[in-house]
Amino acid sequence: MAKAQAQLVSLSFPPPAPPSARPRHAPPLLNAAALRTGVPPYSAGVLVSLLRDCADLHGDDTDHRVARRLAPQLHSLAVRTGLSRDPRVTCALVDLLARLGRGPSCARLLHEAAEDGAKDAVLWNKHVAMLAEAEEWDEAIAVFREMQARGVPADGYTCARVLHACGRAGALREGRAVHAYALKLALDAHPLVPGFLAGMYAENADVAAATRVLDAMGAGSVVPWNAVVACCARLGLVDDALELAARMSRSGPEPNVATWNTVLSGCSRHGRDREALGVVASMLKQGLRPDATTVSSLLKSVANTGLLRHGMEIHCFFLRNQLEPDVYTGTALVDMYAKCGRLDCAQKVFDALEHRNLTTWNSLVAGYANAGRFDIALELVELMKKNRLDPDITTWNGLITGYSMNGQSSQAVLLLRQIKAAGVTPNVVSWTSLISGSCHNGEYEDSFYFCHEMQKDGVQPSLVTMSVLLRACAGLALQKKGKELHCFALRRAYDCDMVVSTALIDMYSKGGSLVSAKVIFESIQQKNLVLCNAMLTGLAVHGQGREAIGLFHDMWNSGLKPDSITFTSLLTACRSMGLVTEGWEYFDSMETKYGVKPTTENYACMVDLLARCGYLDEAMDFIERSPIDPGASHWGALLTGCSIHGNLALAEVAARNLFRLEPYNSANYLLMMNLYEYERMYDEAESLKYAMKARGVDSRPGWSWIQIEQGIHVFEVDGKPHPETAEIYEELIRLVFQIKKAGYVPDTSCIAYNVQEEEKEKLLLGHTEKLAITYGLIRSDASRAPVRVMKNTRMCNDCHEVAKHISSLCDRQIILRDAVRFHHFVDGKCSCNDYWLYDAEE
Repeated sequence: MAKAQAQLVSLSFPPPAPPSARPRHAPPLLNAAALRTGVPPYSAGVLVSLLRDCADLHGDDTDHRVARRLAPQLHSLAVRTGLSRDPRVTCALVDLLARLGRGPSCARLLHEAAEDGAKDAVLWNKHVAMLAEAEEWDEAIAVFREMQARGVPADGYTCARVLHACGRAGALREGRAVHAYALKLALDAHPLVPGFLAGMYAENADVAAATRVLDAMGAGSVVPWNAVVACCARLGLVDDALELAARMSRSGPEPNVATWNTVLSGCSRHGRDREALGVVASMLKQGLRPDATTVSSLLKSVANTGLLRHGMEIHCFFLRNQLEPDVYTGTALVDMYAKCGRLDCAQKVFDALEHRNLTTWNSLVAGYANAGRFDIALELVELMKKNRLDPDITTWNGLITGYSMNGQSSQAVLLLRQIKAAGVTPNVVSWTSLISGSCHNGEYEDSFYFCHEMQKDGVQPSLVTMSVLLRACAGLALQKKGKELHCFALRRAYDCDMVVSTALIDMYSKGGSLVSAKVIFESIQQKNLVLCNAMLTGLAVHGQGREAIGLFHDMWNSGLKPDSITFTSLLTACRSMGLVTEGWEYFDSMETKYGVKPTTENYACMVDLLARCGYLDEAMDFIERSPIDPGASHWGALLTGCSIHGNLALAEVAARNLFRLEPYNSANYLLMMNLYEYERMYDEAESLKYAMKARGVDSRPGWSWIQIEQGIHVFEVDGKPHPETAEIYEELIRLVFQIKKAGYVPDTSCIAYNVQEEEKEKLLLGHTEKLAITYGLIRSDASRAPVRVMKNTRMCNDCHEVAKHISSLCDRQIILRDAVRFHHFVDGKCSCNDYWLYDAEE
């Protein structure tokens, strides 16, 4: 024994250290004499033990260095002694190399074992598990498929890992095949398989299948249920997450705090912020005590909705229950108060925090910037530097967003260039903030310019960027540009995102292509409320009242609960078709049947519906009896109805209120002036003109525009004449001469000026929509495509008649969007069935 011990020497290691100084779990020294003779002194079991002991060296850096030095020698020993062909040795060696981060070496070792025929079931299973643990999902699935082809049986752990890979790779078909394989070999009894199986189905959005698996497991562990809930919350399937949590309360394992926190996180991440309050109510009803994570998630939802009162209640709950404060909760409180406009409270919370991180500072900086208080925001940035915190790109993005949203895009661009010069690279959020701010302020052309600059800078648009750009296209009704963005979204698979899909529906609806909007809407399987509201609004502006009502009932029958925006769109659709009875029915049942409290917009829609349909006394009575103070939208709707139906007495009542509420809105003065002139009360009309001049009210110019190829052609009242004006008027006069033969009679009542009839007919020719339609016919005659015209005021009676006659004469479809709705003129008929609204602002 002593002689054998004397032969123990180190191969290339330093002399053995004393026992107290040796690394933890150090393996015994190797027998050099045995290496020289080639006779293995140990069995495969001993070598496996050595490899495992070496893999367990994961303490300090010294242990790790020793492991890295031992690994190649142990590998060499296995090869030279012929033990490398033993599956157990290979498996232990793969474990060691994986611990050291040598994934390619592991894969090569397993591949060599397969070529040598030494790869048995143990190694195949190890290979699949190793790839899955390294998150190489597709490779794990491919190796498992090869296992099946070779007839190698898988164990329960391997099945669980490959199911996880199928879930993360979105391979539902392969996951179902693994499920069938597990059932065939009774591997579903393995403790890990059911949980990973349910997770695989949830990751692939097959919540029904995941629920069946969970039900089969019974009310055992809560962990698999929480995993499925987490998948649903992460994928945006918030309704499914809520239903699973409720199902757990009824018949499954009792949901715990982690369950509800996961659901709360899904609500705040996917815009379901109002449901978050109900989630906490369910949590409290169950007797669970919210923790700091609960409070942080709930505060995010409150911040998104601006519900300050609820946010303050949550803050009080946190203080009353003496929950342990941390930097995350403190940051959430600062962010909530800042987004709700209470910067004083945000500052107090910030000052009281013992620990602050960069996110805390950024929240306060962004709060002051969004409020337009840039001096304080910049002071905070300097204070960050004094506290040894370097501002990051998120800090600068908060300032860029504040500048752009407050109409200071030039300052935002300057800041972006400054940080770029300082070595900070602007990211997609920086550029999207610029684009979004421009769109928010109606500067749609700047949005496209900044997008172009972003791409020149090497930054590609994100999902958020795409939705903002589509909103800009909707604002300008640029359908051609919108189609280009749609193609871009298809190439990037952005069209699968619910926000982008909603923006596409809005863009096509406002661009005049309701058919395209419907195609996108019908292609989406899981429809949410925002998407349905967008489609409802599109149907409303196109005058498809009956179809909008049908969609509303489909929403209700599918389980979607409407909100006030839904009813605004629905009542607008009723107004566009004059459906007074249906409008009353839906308004009266808002609170009683649907549980939606009417808002100011809903009351204004109802006044608009009654007034435009000639029920002026009822509209006035409705305003007087409504529980809310009537605003400009209510009186404006009444004034419009009075101007349509010639009720001067009520119009004067509405106008007095509007002059008080909106003293600088020229549209109110112009409506009253037109009404006075129509009633031949020229002195009163002159008095209003004098009042406008005295108050410095500028009248809003009427304009129409049309897109030809890539150019936008604008026709403006009293503006710069179009370069081809002579040719346009020549063609328009020819068209009017032709349609007069077909029965057209100019409606000079649209001209309220006190001039001769002949002069009125000449003035009618100058209406901007007539000029735009004529130019569209001249420049697009060969394409036979619809002529699309956009107008910022309502269409008058005469232009409506002219458009109908021209559509029949020229056999062309004319699509015109005015300030109220879309008009589709085809073969002498309009989609509004002649239910249009008189306006003579031009």
